[in-house]
Amino acid sequence: MTNKILFSRLLAYARPQWGTAVIAVIAMAVVAATEPAVAALMQPMIDGSFIEKDPDTIIMVPLALMGLFLVRGVGRILSTIALTAVATRLVMDIRMDMYQQIQELPQSFMDSITTGKLLSKVTYDVEQLSVTTSHVWMVLVSDTLKVIGLLGFMFYQSWQLSLMMLITAPVIGLIIVFVSKRMRKSSKALQTGMGNLTHRMEEGIKGHKLIRLYGAEKQETEKFRGVTNLLRQNTNKLKAVGACNSPITQFVISIALASVVYIAANLEGESAMTPGAFISFFTAMGMLFSPMRSLTSVTEPFQKGMAAAESIFTLLDEAREQDSGKRELANAKGQIDIEQLSFSYDSQDSPALKDLNLSIKAGETVALVGASGSGKTTLTQLIPRFYSPQQGSIKIDGNNTCDLTLRSLRNQIAYVDQEVLLFDESVAENVAFGDPNGPDLERVNLALRQAHAEQFVSELENGVKSSIGEGGSMLSGGQRQRLALARAFYRQAPILILDEATSALDNESERQVQAALEELCTDKTTIIVAHRLSTIEKADRIVVMDQGEIKEIGTHQQLMAQQGLYRGLYQQMES
Repeated sequence: MTNKILFSRLLAYARPQWGTAVIAVIAMAVVAATEPAVAALMQPMIDGSFIEKDPDTIIMVPLALMGLFLVRGVGRILSTIALTAVATRLVMDIRMDMYQQIQELPQSFMDSITTGKLLSKVTYDVEQLSVTTSHVWMVLVSDTLKVIGLLGFMFYQSWQLSLMMLITAPVIGLIIVFVSKRMRKSSKALQTGMGNLTHRMEEGIKGHKLIRLYGAEKQETEKFRGVTNLLRQNTNKLKAVGACNSPITQFVISIALASVVYIAANLEGESAMTPGAFISFFTAMGMLFSPMRSLTSVTEPFQKGMAAAESIFTLLDEAREQDSGKRELANAKGQIDIEQLSFSYDSQDSPALKDLNLSIKAGETVALVGASGSGKTTLTQLIPRFYSPQQGSIKIDGNNTCDLTLRSLRNQIAYVDQEVLLFDESVAENVAFGDPNGPDLERVNLALRQAHAEQFVSELENGVKSSIGEGGSMLSGGQRQRLALARAFYRQAPILILDEATSALDNESERQVQAALEELCTDKTTIIVAHRLSTIEKADRIVVMDQGEIKEIGTHQQLMAQQGLYRGLYQQMES
């Protein structure tokens, strides 16, 4: 994206704060106006106070200086507060849009990007943008106005000498263009490096037990060193370019300053300047040096901000999950019909599912079994339309899921994954997750009782109001699994999908939950993905999958009698 496009999109976020932004600009304009005013006071102070000894000038000039600096201070405070208010609101709105965008991105995108890179965009990239919208904008607006004001005053004093200063403008412009290109490139590399660093750090924190158990500390440390070293190199490149920018610009300006002093000292006749006029002109020229230096040194944070804005808007421009359905589904019975279903992941050559046909009656319990990669989990992902079928269809109560709104479809499904996800909230809030009316404690307690979690929850300090820590860190693996099951009980959906839902339970907990599941499944359509075949022997039907195809269907006894794939899998598990 070009800077023009990025600017226009950032301004769209700032537009609701236009009133505050106008106040900031006016305040910066007032501050900028005091610069040439201070320089202008030098002439009466030198000529009137020290040379002519005029009593009125001796009194008025110091008072005017005090007044100017008072106005300058108030203006600076007001502009900082107003611009900060605009910047922080803009950053908050962008972060909110990014979070909402992430929630609505399709599963295919989420599978293709690491959590660390997403976190880096929301934290590091937005932070760089925050610097651009506060410090950089203040410098660009305020110092540009200062340069214009001081140059205007200098031309008023002596247009000949002022032209000497303008000779340096093209040279400085070329320096800024060159430095900007280099910094934009380095900034992008730096942001990529930050994403990789966050990703590596996240893996190291989450996997610290496994790393220590397998003695992989050295290997993982070396991987982290590689990422951090690349980040260091890119940072050094960025800083090196930035370090060269200001000194080169200052040297070019110093040539102009030296030329002005030399020429002014040799002016004669009408062109000659009084000591006060020259001091006033030279003061303005000296004051011009600071904003010009700021404008050139702001290139680094500005380009980092633009690279961050490009990264942010690239994420915001990602296509969201398409909800093409128009029909609402309510109070479903749970009949599921899968007809000639085929599906392939973009990253894989071979199809994950091939021409599947399966009918599941309302209230029936069906178990999906097969080797890893046989397509079991893929099928369960297609039912709630985390992915859309590429060929064939999935129907619920005769309704094609592609014709149903995503919200109404997913409201009919309770899903328990093998990777339990709990939030750093209370037990009740986790069990009633997604309830727009908040936790119904009566339903929460019932769900906990059904999931055989009531006893350990009652032993917590505040019962159902107890916080369970990040990811349920204050609970055991089996307790976390039972809370996830309680969440499914609470939802009271007609379709229940269990993807290895009892994998983290001990034998006693598994026995209790299995008993609860048998009771729950009597009036719900249940699809169970299981690797431990002993847990699904009582399923109404067992579907054996292999390489994306259905190979066998039947009860446990029927499949064992066939002496096919299922029998082989079962004997392998038992041995």
